[in-house]
Order: sequence, then C-alpha cells, then structure tokens
Amino acid sequence: MQRYHDTHSDPLPIHSPQRDIERANLARQMEEFLERGGEVEQVGHKMSSVPATFTINPERSPVYAHLFAPATSVATSEAVVPAEVDGPHDDVSKHAALIMADAALGNSPKWIARKHHMTEKYVRQVARDYHITFHKQR
Repeated sequence: MQRYHDTHSDPLPIHSPQRDIERANLARQMEEFLERGGEVEQVGHKMSSVPATFTINPERSPVYAHLFAPATSVATSEAVVPAEVDGPHDDVSKHAALIMADAALGNSPKWIARKHHMTEKYVRQVARDYHITFHKQR
C-alpha cells in the first residue's frame, strides 16, 4: 500500500507534448492580442461584484449593541422614570391576546396550545378568564 499518490504512473501527465503545444498557441494568441492594442486586466481570486452573503452587524447584535448606543448625558433636567416591571399578569395578557387572535381565526384550543407551547388546560383557563369563545373545540 502506498502512502502517497505516485504521479509518474498517471495517464495524463502535467507536461505533455499536447499541453506544451496548447501553451505555445495561447502565448502566441496573447501576444497578438496585446499587439493589436488589447489590455489584460488581472482579477484576484477573491474579487467579486456579488455582495457578501453573510455579515454580522455589531450594531444589531445583542452582545455589542450597547457599545453603539448614544451616550446619555449625566446632567439631565428630566426626571428619571423607572421602567414598568413585568409582572405575571403581563404574560397572561400577552397569552390571552395570542389565544384571542387564534380563536378568531377559527383554531381549536388544542391547536393553539401546540402552536404557542402551552398546555390545553392553560389555554382553556385563559379563554374562560378573558371570555374567549372558540369556533372549534377539538
């Protein structure tokens, strides 16, 4: 068993008389093209007019977004108002809105529970609390 590929026994060698003839023809045609006033523009292997397919925007990244936020001045005349604290009722009202929208579309409680990763019992309880009616029950 050979550890490396032996290129001496390849059927098409890199330097063959046919390839040498083609290289000479190509060199001759290139010289004729340049004598007629043609120009050759060399393009690198990484140059392309196509935009990059994936880039990370640090301004939108949750890791680096705070570095791009405008700095607030320390001496502001406005009073600082504390942000509203999210309580357990906020989640229920958000869930109720989702359940209400899906119920209006005609979806069943079982399907809504699966879609929003809730239990069917919880969906039915929120529907009772917020007086949501379902067109389909199962």
